[in-house]
Parts: sequence; C-alpha cells; structure tokens
Amino acid sequence: MDLIENNTYDKVKFREDIIQVQEGMKKLIEDGELEDALQDCILTHYFSPIDPTYGCGTYARQLFMPKGTIVVGKIHRHQHLNFIMSGKVSVSTEFGKKYFEAPCIFVSEVGLKRAVYTEEDTIWVTVHITKHLGEENLDKMEEEIIAPDYKQLGLISSTEELLKLQGNKL
Repeated sequence: MDLIENNTYDKVKFREDIIQVQEGMKKLIEDGELEDALQDCILTHYFSPIDPTYGCGTYARQLFMPKGTIVVGKIHRHQHLNFIMSGKVSVSTEFGKKYFEAPCIFVSEVGLKRAVYTEEDTIWVTVHITKHLGEENLDKMEEEIIAPDYKQLGLISSTEELLKLQGNKL
C-alpha cells in the first residue's frame, strides 16, 4: 500500500468526516433523537467448507437494508467481492460517491469504510476469504477481515495528524 497515495488530504478528510458522522449518529441514537435502523436490517451468514489445498474458505454476509436506511460500515483489511442482489444504493467512500443498482458485482478496496444510503429496499452480499468458519467463529472472522482503526492499515484518519507529518517532512 502506497503511504503517500493512500493518505492524501482528501482521503484523510473523508476518513475523519465518516468517523465523526458515525459517532454523531451513535450519540443521536443514544439520546433518542434518531431511530436505530439496524434493528430493521437482517444479517444472514453463509460459509463454504475449508478448502484443504488453500487452508481457507469463504464467508458471505447478506444484509437486507430497508429503503431510507443509512449504514456506516467497518474498515476492511482486504479487497473483497460485493454483490447487490436487489435494490439501489448510493455509497460514499474516500474513493468517491458511487451509485449501485441490482444486479451488480464490484470489488471493494483495502481500507474501505463506507456510508450507504438505501434508495430502495436492498440486499447486499459481501464475500470474504477466511481461515475461520461457522457462526461460532464470527469474532475470529471479524478480527481477520475488519481493522479496528485506520492506523492498523498504515492509514491516517486525522487531518491534524496528516498536517503534522507533512510538516515534519519539510
């Protein structure tokens, strides 16, 4: 991963903003000012068997999101496949804003954290390679697939930190 290319001001600013939006949404939900839409989303897990040749299997997460839902995702450690099975969404990431309408397939980038707005009821599936399979191993899979923060991936999430680093290089 190219440190300079992946830590441009615009990308870092998006990361900073999406974290602030996510924290703001959590606070509004806690204060009763915003309805928690995740209770209306339905998550289903699918697993392939471990392939003995490769020592891993695949894990698919299918998420149903009702129209009008806003979901802020987690930070992904690896590229992975996405399938929009039904519906239409607008997605904001540090790589720009995109619109996806079913049926479609695309690959997500390393370090991706996205804000999704469902323009229609949507079924979205992501597929990940993992060494841990089964619902009893969801915590282990999450550790393997999801980064707890941008720093784990060598990415900067604060414009203040970026400006300090740039100042040190001068």
